[in-house]
Amino acid sequence: MKDQCQREYFDLSKHRFDQTNLINPPFFQQLELNQLYHALNLSPKSSLIDFGAGSGRVSIFFLKLGFNVLAVDISPKSLIDLSKYYKKYRQPSWGKLTLSSELPNRPVAHGIVGADVLHHIPIPEYLPIFQKSLLPGGHLAFSEPNAWHLPWYIHYLISGIPWSVEEGILQCTLPNLRSRLQIAGFSNIKITGHGLLPTRFFTRFPALCQGNVIAAKLAPPLAFRFIISCSS
Repeated sequence: MKDQCQREYFDLSKHRFDQTNLINPPFFQQLELNQLYHALNLSPKSSLIDFGAGSGRVSIFFLKLGFNVLAVDISPKSLIDLSKYYKKYRQPSWGKLTLSSELPNRPVAHGIVGADVLHHIPIPEYLPIFQKSLLPGGHLAFSEPNAWHLPWYIHYLISGIPWSVEEGILQCTLPNLRSRLQIAGFSNIKITGHGLLPTRFFTRFPALCQGNVIAAKLAPPLAFRFIISCSS
């Protein structure tokens, strides 16, 4: 029932990420994606799974760098959007894109990456599946909201997002994320902060935007969102 709720919500185009700026994202998103890339610690040409790929915010970033990306999403319409965008804008230097509605149950990827997706799933159920999908020594890297940061709940309320879609944010606390990853057998766990305040507030002021991001690295519990990384 939970999966059906998520699928129905994100099958509606107004609930999917706007593809307008995928190739040249705004500055605050560039900082987030760059931090995600460095947390992943893999070289271009590696094989990646973008879990919860949606319409391509993370996939396109890594495809541009030359990674081969398996985009996994529960929403068929999101994957159709991503496929159309990739075919329209891809360059010879881009990696290869493949699509799936499910995670592989065998080791196929050097890494699994995602943004704003873990809080839409029951994390303890999916971490063992991540392990099965990763090649030996594989890496995870995710960007997720901090459940202790009040502006998220204000955002959901103002935006009219159903609580049934976002309630999984309560899983995204530092202690719970670290504990769940340890129980699932992951190592080299690192959770850093990204932005003390919502990063989009500063996108027209690059210096302030960078300062906001750096400050959160010094105080992860106060961060707007987390950058989570670990190894299988």
